[in-house]
Amino acid sequence: MEVRSAAQGWAGAGRVALLAAVLLCVWWRAAAERLRYAIPEELGRGSLVGPLVRDLGLSGDELPARKLRIVAGDEKHYFTLQEDNTNLRVNDRIDRESICGAVSPCVLSLEAVVENPFDIFHVSVTIQDINDNAPQFDREFVTIEIIESTLPGTRFPLGSGRDPDTGANSLQNYELTPSQFFSLLVRESPDGTKHAELVLEKVLDREKQRNHHLILTAVDGGDPVLSGTAQIKINVTDANDNPPVFTKEIYIVRLMENLPEGSLAFQVKATDSDEGTNAEITYSFSDIAKSIRKLFTLDPRTGDVRVTGPLDYEERKYYEVSVEGKDGGGLTAHAKVHIDIIDVNDHAPTLSLLPILNPIPEDSVPSTVVAVINVRDRDSGENGEVSCKMNENLPFRLEMSSENTYKLIIASALDRENVSVYNITITATDRGRPSLWSSRELVLEVSDVNDNAPVFEEAAYSAYVAENNAYRMHIGTGILWKENGCLSMMGSRKK
Repeated sequence: MEVRSAAQGWAGAGRVALLAAVLLCVWWRAAAERLRYAIPEELGRGSLVGPLVRDLGLSGDELPARKLRIVAGDEKHYFTLQEDNTNLRVNDRIDRESICGAVSPCVLSLEAVVENPFDIFHVSVTIQDINDNAPQFDREFVTIEIIESTLPGTRFPLGSGRDPDTGANSLQNYELTPSQFFSLLVRESPDGTKHAELVLEKVLDREKQRNHHLILTAVDGGDPVLSGTAQIKINVTDANDNPPVFTKEIYIVRLMENLPEGSLAFQVKATDSDEGTNAEITYSFSDIAKSIRKLFTLDPRTGDVRVTGPLDYEERKYYEVSVEGKDGGGLTAHAKVHIDIIDVNDHAPTLSLLPILNPIPEDSVPSTVVAVINVRDRDSGENGEVSCKMNENLPFRLEMSSENTYKLIIASALDRENVSVYNITITATDRGRPSLWSSRELVLEVSDVNDNAPVFEEAAYSAYVAENNAYRMHIGTGILWKENGCLSMMGSRKK
């Protein structure tokens, strides 16, 4: 057992009282502050994000006592306070395209905590795009076969370029080398993606010219402008008077993200009025990114499209591909397929616990913050809406601080002599059907303060003895004895 002097005991009690008074000042600050910064991607390590201490209204003199630190956030490793502990700086390479993909704006969230008194600050950093990616085509060489009897005005899809940048830095337009036989048409999908189509302007004559060579260029709107090219080769074939026709110009498909690999996703179908080999249609993808090709396969004979890779709504919500139907005479037809991925509740909530006060002085006042709980769920909609609860009949309660943050607060007085340790289970549950949940356990100890004076077992003690006799008798927990005509008392105090 540890033995302390009276001076040490009073000093410890003073520190506990001071800490309790400081924590009492923060219980009413329920609405956490939020700071917002914006920086371009690819800044060097150590680059300034913002004067965090100044923006929080802190002074350099009080900074050591406030203990400012970053405590939560999925992306907090990208930032640091470094040695000066005043400015928020870049700690790791920030590539907007790898972090957010096509999502805009790209916002990283983190949370900072100060003590004495305690407070939480929610910080969001918007990552601005820079033009660090040139447009690219999935295929550098594109071959198109066009029957010589094709009528002017017929259009042929050339696919679309890819540029992971956003806004003006993304792909803005296409250019085609001049030709008397062909022109370029640029179409924009509802999602903003631009597609290039080749338009036949004059009747082709295979006997005069069997091949045509063009260069398609995709350009972005950055400064300076970046571009990528693809070479177009056109083979002119003999006449086949009936091209295939798809049953739909645009197929709209909805797939659950947990659809097993090998499942039939959808089917495309085209018909041809010709007979024999000219009516035999072969199906293929005509414009599909390499990443999408790993997820779907197209049966060239039946037009069945099957899932061959994992679909993940959290990574990508929709896909758009083009399919081609070619008959035995070389005529082709094209259709678009728009695939929407439907979210399922496949991610359980996650919790992170940050004890603020442990052990807890038993004289801590109600509403004192003892821990911060941060919850996350990667799903969307109701599947990503999370609520927290704790086990009942404890002198603590949970209070929401922000959308993803809770505070664990003392709800009623503590008494170490009755309960010295609390095992608290925090459970996070989403609103999916069925719902998913996860839990974490937090062990909180209650530290003693000198709040009990010594007491005797009885208020008064009586004893009768003959004179001139030595004697001993027990009084409570002490011993009263007489020797040489004197009475003496020895014993211990009892709480």
